[in-house]
Amino acid sequence: MVLTRSVARSLAARLVVWFVIFQSIVSVLGMAASLFFWRQVGDEYAFAQMHIADLVGEALVVGSDGQLTIGETPELKAFRSERPSVRVAAMQGREVLPGSSPELTAALRHLGLPRFMNVTFAFTEGPLAGSTAAGSAVETKWGEVVVISTDNPLQTADVPALSQYMFGYLIRVMGVVLLGSVLIVPFVIHRALRPLNEASRSAAKIDLRSRDLRLPDGAGVPSELLPLVRSINVALDRLDEGFSRQQRFAAEAAHEMRTPLAIMAARIDSQQDAGQADGMRRDVERMRTLVDQLLLVARLERRDVRLEETVDLVALARDVVADCTPLAIAGGRDLALTPEVGQLPVRGGRQVLESALLNLVQNAVRAEPLGGTVDVIVRSPGQILVVDHGAGVALADRESIFDPFWRRDELHPGAGLGLTIVKETAIAHGGGVSVEETPGGGATFRLRLG
Repeated sequence: MVLTRSVARSLAARLVVWFVIFQSIVSVLGMAASLFFWRQVGDEYAFAQMHIADLVGEALVVGSDGQLTIGETPELKAFRSERPSVRVAAMQGREVLPGSSPELTAALRHLGLPRFMNVTFAFTEGPLAGSTAAGSAVETKWGEVVVISTDNPLQTADVPALSQYMFGYLIRVMGVVLLGSVLIVPFVIHRALRPLNEASRSAAKIDLRSRDLRLPDGAGVPSELLPLVRSINVALDRLDEGFSRQQRFAAEAAHEMRTPLAIMAARIDSQQDAGQADGMRRDVERMRTLVDQLLLVARLERRDVRLEETVDLVALARDVVADCTPLAIAGGRDLALTPEVGQLPVRGGRQVLESALLNLVQNAVRAEPLGGTVDVIVRSPGQILVVDHGAGVALADRESIFDPFWRRDELHPGAGLGLTIVKETAIAHGGGVSVEETPGGGATFRLRLG
């Protein structure tokens, strides 16, 4: 059922079906026109010959002397009764069969018993001079026999035999049409629809990270599709411009917020109440972290980061683990680094990679049970695994946790941008990030770089 619906919606399938139907109708009409409007001299005798040839072929019998003879069937007898002026003969090889018309036999002998299969001609001399004759070959159980008749123009009684013959001929013609349609038409349609397929492939590549891509509208695009393609490109231009404005606004807003935060921090330092000042410093620090994260996300989405450094992932992981270990120990956890290679240089940006790994490690430390150890594994060809043994990540949440501002609940700290930074960093480096279950319980985050 699904395949049937797909074919019904396919433009190529519709074109093939309609081409076959149209070609069939044209073939039938062309054949009918050729029979009734474009007949040549002698066609009426050739059309009638089909009927008498069938009657004679069915009337052939082997006589008592073992010779093939034209017998007398009721159908042939009725034909001769209705058309007494028609003369009929049959030949096998160069021998005229018994039961043939004596006058026609004499005329054929006068011509020297010529060999022919399907022909219409006129006797110009001999006993039947001036008569029009038609001959056709008939396959019988005794082999091929040529039936000849004279002065037998087409009549109403001959139409069924003619229709049967033309139906068989039409079947052969339609077979050729269908074969041509199956072999040629899909190829032609595929070439004609190639620009549409290319436009579809180009459209599938467009996302927030490749907004500069547009549908091809150059040479080869059918004129019928060109307005649609250009309209889509104009719409993409408008969307790109609007999204770029939003990105610039977010980046500029985050940048501008740094100054008032710095002023607030300076004023807090001048407060006399130390307890109140400490609380305000923590609030300012959270706001500063949020602003920095917003700015980094905006830069990553705009590809406004330098990714031209050679970064050793082993050294990077060692630095991040060293920075986070004191905080982990203070919280009752531990950190372990397991480099599976001595060095692992990659091309990218050290600052953004460090920020991404720092987010993964800090999240893992918060998730790790008291007394547990978070494992950081560096693996070739370009992977960093951060393994915790906490509650893990529900299967339904393993995609959405990388969305901006996603948090499992309000009790978890942070603004929900850390894993977004990890994802955007991985994509900027031609890779990705995924989460899977740690054997025995917990979550394993896998950062892959291209």
